[in-house]
Amino acid sequence: MELQKGDQGLVRSQNRALVINLLRTSGPLSRADIAKQTGLAPSALTRLMRILIEEGVVEEVGKSSSSGGRPATLVGLNDQHAFSIGVKIERKRVLAARVDLGGVITHRAESPIEDPPDPSETLDKIANLVDRLLNGRILGIGVSVSGFVDPASGINLYSPILRWENVHILDELSPRFEVPIRVENDVNALALAERWYGAGRNYQHFICITVGEGIGAGVVIGGELYRGAYGGAGELGHITIDPNGPVCRCRERGCLEVYASDRFLEEEAGRLGYPGIDSMIAAARAGSEEGRDVFVRMGTNLGIGAKNLVNLLNPEVIILGGERMDEADLFFAAFQDEVHRHSFPAEAAQLQIVPSQLGRDGFLIGAATLAAVEFFRLPAQVSTS
Repeated sequence: MELQKGDQGLVRSQNRALVINLLRTSGPLSRADIAKQTGLAPSALTRLMRILIEEGVVEEVGKSSSSGGRPATLVGLNDQHAFSIGVKIERKRVLAARVDLGGVITHRAESPIEDPPDPSETLDKIANLVDRLLNGRILGIGVSVSGFVDPASGINLYSPILRWENVHILDELSPRFEVPIRVENDVNALALAERWYGAGRNYQHFICITVGEGIGAGVVIGGELYRGAYGGAGELGHITIDPNGPVCRCRERGCLEVYASDRFLEEEAGRLGYPGIDSMIAAARAGSEEGRDVFVRMGTNLGIGAKNLVNLLNPEVIILGGERMDEADLFFAAFQDEVHRHSFPAEAAQLQIVPSQLGRDGFLIGAATLAAVEFFRLPAQVSTS
């Protein structure tokens, strides 16, 4: 089918996005490699590259290695061309960061908040932090928050950790800034960051599980974040392990969070006579069998929850992250063993379990990436009807 004249602008936008995305995922590359991988004609690519270099979106970054011929000039994405701001709302503080197009944090800011946080005061503090980071070309702001989030409306529908219900984050923040704002569940934001810049770059199907104050799962299927019908997919911490168990913060009984989150560690530390989690960690690392047993049980419980997702979704890899990963040496082996022993044999043989590559920064990088998505998004496909 021949393209109509009105389609030419769409084609140019499509070609532009193809090149930018290719350089994001595979650059730096020579112009010949870009032409080969995108299928663009050399003349069209030459014009496009000239425009992108003039705009500062891409830049020449050196020469390729040569086996005798003339080395080719390499071009790469200019990570400093634009920035996004990522925000993470925690129970006792809010964090913010300016992140470049390569997923690197360039500046940070944070502020303490009351526990439990007041929504209005928290959003005021977020606005103040963001104001301090508004330098350079800003593509947008991404806010990550625990709990059930509706990304379309930007409402935090329910967060047991924050004790929030129906907090209109987007509506409150949008009038304060002139750039787009996205709101997302914090574990989904981490999964997106790992997909673009971390341990998930080479996988199309994976689960990103976080362990710490809460437990959550970000699900990536076919390379895309899966949110469910209303943004509530991945609430791993609130699957039922024991219907007769203790009451969870979500008001249900026997949730996984009761048996594998910081709440579990705090209660076990108290039962064993430790003044807090940190002292129990120190004892476990010093050889305390009862201290080490707590973390083994935590890892086993977490594995019980994870194996259900593995059997349901058949991922290539589990990426394990979150605040409690600093103690992975105490529970990771038990978690891994439980998942592999109880997943279906074919899945267990192939499944990989790896730690997050981005660590705690992944939440901020992922939130910022939410705001940068439009910069890299491919426009609608050209209609051939």
